[in-house]
Amino acid sequence: MADEAFPSAQTPVAVAARTSPGTVGAAGAGTGSESVSASVSVSASASEVEAAAGSIWGNRNFLLLWLAQAISQTAQNAIWFGIVVLVQSRGHSSTLLSVAVLTLILPSVVFGVLAGVYVDRWDKRLVLIATNLIRGAIALSYGLFGLMPQLPLSLLFVINFLFSTVGQFFAPAESAMIPAVVSRGRLLQANSLFHLTFTASQLIGLVVLGPLLAKVGGTDGLFVSMAAAIILCGALVWPLPSTQGARDPAAPSTGGEAVRGVARDIQDIWQFVVRDSIVALSMVQWTIGAILGLVVATLVPGFAEQLLHVNAEDAVFVMAPAGIGMVAGTAVLNRWGERFEKHFLTNLGLFTVAMCIGVIGGMAFVVDSVTSGNPPLVVLPTLGEVSVLVLPIMFLALVAGFGFVAIMVPAQTFLQERAPVSLRGRVFAVQLMLSNFASIVPLLLLGGLADLIGVDKTLVLIGLLIALAAMVSVRIAPGVSPWHARRWSTSP
Repeated sequence: MADEAFPSAQTPVAVAARTSPGTVGAAGAGTGSESVSASVSVSASASEVEAAAGSIWGNRNFLLLWLAQAISQTAQNAIWFGIVVLVQSRGHSSTLLSVAVLTLILPSVVFGVLAGVYVDRWDKRLVLIATNLIRGAIALSYGLFGLMPQLPLSLLFVINFLFSTVGQFFAPAESAMIPAVVSRGRLLQANSLFHLTFTASQLIGLVVLGPLLAKVGGTDGLFVSMAAAIILCGALVWPLPSTQGARDPAAPSTGGEAVRGVARDIQDIWQFVVRDSIVALSMVQWTIGAILGLVVATLVPGFAEQLLHVNAEDAVFVMAPAGIGMVAGTAVLNRWGERFEKHFLTNLGLFTVAMCIGVIGGMAFVVDSVTSGNPPLVVLPTLGEVSVLVLPIMFLALVAGFGFVAIMVPAQTFLQERAPVSLRGRVFAVQLMLSNFASIVPLLLLGGLADLIGVDKTLVLIGLLIALAAMVSVRIAPGVSPWHARRWSTSP
């Protein structure tokens, strides 16, 4: 899904971590905690509270900042679920859904770096308060589409762009505030908690809270309640300390410097990538996963509504097992991942996802072909009012979730292992920006193609393209399977 929420790289994964707190911006513009810790002194009270309590949760300012992040990110993801439902129920078009997603991710490409520059020069506390209040007010405007059904979707796209643009200032301000309220010794723990909360907010907002609120109060109730939650976050960050005058002298001071810094970063990273084919392959694999998450997120509502006879607001439940698969896959890799060679895992993940998506599209195409005639060739049983395909598709989505993690985690691990320390932060910042940029054309093309030939055939095509990418990956880096590894380890 989109730059923070849609299940992509910023997954879980990925969507993901598109504006994940703590991410170091390109050329130092992201104002992550690493870039500001040298210039923002930790208040004595924060350190004393942490030392006395023996836990970071005893730090009142950290707790307020963390609560603001957890509530606002969850509310934002629930709002994005409401946007998907609203666009699908109004437009019934994958192309329009693609445009909706694009209006949510474009601001990260256009304003992400510049926002970090300006946030670095402003009082982060005031930025957090203002962005929450403004985003809450913008979120309230989504409710107008329920009161005035004649409003065009083009207005919704403008509101999307504004909502996401303001969010570009929230993320770096939040990241830069962490070292202002947490002692240096607690920074790693604090950033880990923020990253974990970011990922959890995607799952809760998109899969649990958004669908629940849409069911109970409709999309209007969802928008109003989540807008109120974001405004509440403005009150939560109000007591935080001011950071006026605290600024990293190494960070760019103007937009021009930031843009030139990004250009230099891209040049440095390009030279690093072309010298290492494994890094290049890993970046391509990670980008494929990021784009795939966004594309599938835009196609699922139309697929569920047209072929499974599931309402748009219930479509997320069909693919919810994919999120469960990602969480379970991550746990499995954390426990037993070292037993598998990383290239083997990535290739296996590509083939698994290709198979699942292709089979889902193929099953839907076959069933639609044999049941759409008058009279139909075959009369299939139903599960209430929905298609009997729902259960096997949910199972395939679960398997695809495992495959998705098997692509993203090893690819990201390769980048972490092979990137020099001096480039590591910039590699991920630039990779994030470029993956957002690279997703624009596939979103538009595949959304339009789904409206032209059908979502089922488009999913089959996507499955074939991923399978082709998997074959190229095997050709470049075949990896070592566990059974071959055991054979070599036991041979004399």
